Parts: sequence; structure tokens; C-alpha cells
Amino acid sequence: MAKRKPIPTNESRIPTMADVARIAGVSTSTVSRALAGLPPIPEETRQRIAQAAKEAGYAVNRHARSLRLKRSKVILVLIPNLANPNFPDLLIHIDRAAYDCGYDIMIAHTAIDPGRSDRYVDELLAGSIDGVLLTASYCPPRLLECIAAGRHLPIVRTLSPTPDLTGITAVQIDEVKAAYDVVDHLAKQGYKRIAHLGGPPKEIMAIARRKGWEKALADHGLSASPDLYIQSGFTMIEGQRAADEIRSRSELPDAIFCSNDESAYGLIAALKGHGLRIPQDIAVAGFDDLSFSAVMDPPLTTVRLPRRDMAERSIQKLKALIEDDADNDNTILAHELIIRASSLRS
Repeated sequence: MAKRKPIPTNESRIPTMADVARIAGVSTSTVSRALAGLPPIPEETRQRIAQAAKEAGYAVNRHARSLRLKRSKVILVLIPNLANPNFPDLLIHIDRAAYDCGYDIMIAHTAIDPGRSDRYVDELLAGSIDGVLLTASYCPPRLLECIAAGRHLPIVRTLSPTPDLTGITAVQIDEVKAAYDVVDHLAKQGYKRIAHLGGPPKEIMAIARRKGWEKALADHGLSASPDLYIQSGFTMIEGQRAADEIRSRSELPDAIFCSNDESAYGLIAALKGHGLRIPQDIAVAGFDDLSFSAVMDPPLTTVRLPRRDMAERSIQKLKALIEDDADNDNTILAHELIIRASSLRS
């Protein structure tokens, strides 16, 4: 191997791509492509260039690259409710995945002012934002109008299932199957009157989880009668209110599948306040596997979402859409049923 040429020892001098090329023993264009993550660069060469950049103290000028590529290198992440404990963990993974792909993220809290989303759409159309990551079923109407008009826009939805015929690609789990697995577990434990604490009736996620409940009951020959469906929401307060409604009924369910963990928390607290034991009197299961679910009293049976994988795959898919190397197929990731004491018969 040729002897490496030293970098000039002027401390005020900023290392250049040419310095990295000299250390790595490759051309400047190869360094440029490798640091940009572009093919076709062998992995061994890519690693050698990365080490050379570290030795040289070279930092990629992302702003200059963005100007050359006519991209902002910014992804807009639309969050419906930052107070929802589902989102902080997801956002950490999204931010890390975006950084690894050379992008920054901008977070927009749509619940504060839904009309504000139109301003972000304008920024996307003007090129100030490269792509949009949706984390709920809500999509700004102007984006839907652009899609319907046939305009190519880099948009990916994750966490929430995507409605059919919207033209938006998604990274998600099979919500119906996940809900089915929870109710199937409850039925196999011997519970016969399995109620469902449903989410907002027009929310696509809540609709899918109700379908999973109904299908599992049908497969076990159990009833999905109207008195076993309790209309509620996704918050702890709504779970508490549902407990009061359940207590007022002539016949109690022996198990309840909640649309999410938050509502399950409120339900369990209120049922215990009424003197009922979990799971001896009523078993309870949730959906999401939030961090508090493992330390509930009793620990909560639930569905674990692959949040890290969702974030990484979503960012990778969005990057491909932005850079015109896209696979527009929806990606279905595996969920995991986490069985804990709240649903187990003694």
C-alpha cells in the first residue's frame, strides 16, 4: 500500500474531502459518494473512508450537500398528541433513524392547531421540507388533494394503520390480528364473557381492534353481543368512566379487552376502587405495551408494538421516496403478545 500523505499541520486549516481521499487511498469522488451513502461503494472501502474521515477530523457539510442536491434534508413528523405516552419513545427512534440517514426532523403537534398543517404542506410543496411522516390516521386535507391530483409526494404513515385507497405507503402491524391474539388468549384462559372497551368509533385503529375482538369471539363460539361492547376512548379518564358504566350493568363481564393501555390503566384503577379484583373478578388486557404496563398492579397483558423497527423502516422508506428509489408497498411488521398477571387465571 502506498505511504499515506500527511495532512498539512496548519491548526487553523479545515480538513477537506481531498485530505480524506489521501488518507484512504481513493479518489475524491469515491469519498464523496461513500460519505453520501451512495452506491456502488464496497463496504470495506466505505469503512476505510469513514475511518479516514475520523482521522482527518473531517465533518460532512450537510448544508452544502443539501444545496447541491436541491433538498432540505428535513423530514416533517406530524404528531397528533405529544401528551400521549406512545409518542416520546417512537420519536427517539425516528430522530436516531433520520440522523443515521442524513436527515433532520421537524415535529409538528397537529392537535394544537389542525389548520397549521396547511402551512407545513406549503413548505413541503416549496421544497423546504423533503418528506412527511404521519403517525396517526389524520392526514392534512391539502396533502390528500395533492395525492388525488396525481402529484408525487414523499409521505409515509406509521404506528397507525393507513386507510385504503389514499395512495400513502405505510409501515404498520396487522391491527386486526394483534387484537385477535389478545382475545384468543383470554378465551383460552377460559373467560366466556369477554367485553371490549372500544376507542373512538371513527378512528381506523379502534375499528380494526374491534374487528379483531369480534373475529376471535366468533372463532371460539363466544358472543359479541352489544352489551359486551363499551364505547369509550383512548385516555385514562375515559377508562375510569367506562368502569362506572360496567358496574351499572346487570351482568359483569369476566374479562375486558381495552383498545389501548391508557384506557386499561383508568379502567383497572376504577374497578379496584369499586372493590373488584384483577384478574380474579375481571381480567383486563390492553394494547401498546407502554412502559408503565409492566409495573401495574397487576402487570398488564398487552400487545407490544415494534416501535424501533417501525421508526427505522419508516425513515428508510421515506428516504427512498425522497430520493426516487422507492418501494411503495405497505410493510407489515410483527407484533408481540405480552402475557402478564392481569389476564391469568390462578
